Amino acid sequence: MNILSLIGADGGTFHKVAGTNGGEFAGACPFCGGSDRFKIWPEMDRYWCRGCEKAGDSIQYLREKRGLSFGDACKYLGHDPGPRTTGPRPTPPPWEPKDGTPPSAEWQAKARSFLDLVVSCLWSRHGDDTRRWLRDAKGLSNATIKEAELGFNPADRFEPRATWGLEPSLKADDTPHKQWIPAGLVIPLTIGGAVHRLRIRRNNPSGGARYVIVSGSSSAPMVLNPERAAAAVVVESELDGLLLNQEVGDLAGVVAMGTAQAKPDRTTHEALTAAAVILVSLDTDDAGAKASWAFWPATYPDKVKRWPCIGGKDPSEARATGLDLRSWILTGIFGTETKFERFCIQTIDGLLTDKDALRALEAL
Repeated sequence: MNILSLIGADGGTFHKVAGTNGGEFAGACPFCGGSDRFKIWPEMDRYWCRGCEKAGDSIQYLREKRGLSFGDACKYLGHDPGPRTTGPRPTPPPWEPKDGTPPSAEWQAKARSFLDLVVSCLWSRHGDDTRRWLRDAKGLSNATIKEAELGFNPADRFEPRATWGLEPSLKADDTPHKQWIPAGLVIPLTIGGAVHRLRIRRNNPSGGARYVIVSGSSSAPMVLNPERAAAAVVVESELDGLLLNQEVGDLAGVVAMGTAQAKPDRTTHEALTAAAVILVSLDTDDAGAKASWAFWPATYPDKVKRWPCIGGKDPSEARATGLDLRSWILTGIFGTETKFERFCIQTIDGLLTDKDALRALEAL
């Protein structure tokens, strides 16, 4: 079994984009879900995602995706694991944040035109069900929905990649691959008014990925109120990020990573480094739990607190079961209501400068 068949067996669909290096295939990343970010080179037995930066060979894939040990992965593939080594394993290099890469100006212009169209559609009769779902299931107010420029795409769109400023690619049958924009809720990432990402929550994925990132999008996290450096809340879903910003944006900055495996870019890292408290509230599933207890405390020691939702796997679900999100976040930041009241009184009365307020929060 080659690596293309191996990954395809887990539900991935890949198309040929080049004939170099024995053939190059692209498709949705099985780790982060990013569309067309994941590349496979079967003859080289290699894969790489330019979004979440997962990379390796067949053995690495089985270890990371299916949780097999090295020996079990070798056995599965029919490989000889070789002699066992003794002594300590080499220490991997420390993680370093990377600069986010914005899409091309051509892509941004096309994305802005599309986003304006689907925002109008959301507020028409065609978007009635989606708006109702955003309010009832996700707890978002009309003001939040409008400010976030959420939209509704009523039907799948297939457009020439060149019109989005993207390089042409070929399917397995050598026909040109189109820029696919699925039907569903459109969740943009805008920075300074420019569109940097389009994520689609599909209404009917039919066994495929629920969320699809439009090719050419930035992989940067969504950061809301980064200037509120005293505290930050890290969540997975952008819709959860918007909900928390709506409910507690006056208290803390919010970072929506998109997936539990994603890492901060340099700008996000700087904002988190400046925070006195970081509440890591990734989804309470296996992937979220592993990320909470591994990367985050190691990268931001002495300020990270794992703060899972109560009554649901994420803030939206917990809110639906009765969790008071504001009280939940206040408790995570300040510990007790008395400490919060003392901090507010000192700040409002002008007794604390911005730097003093940050030190006071750290002392709590």
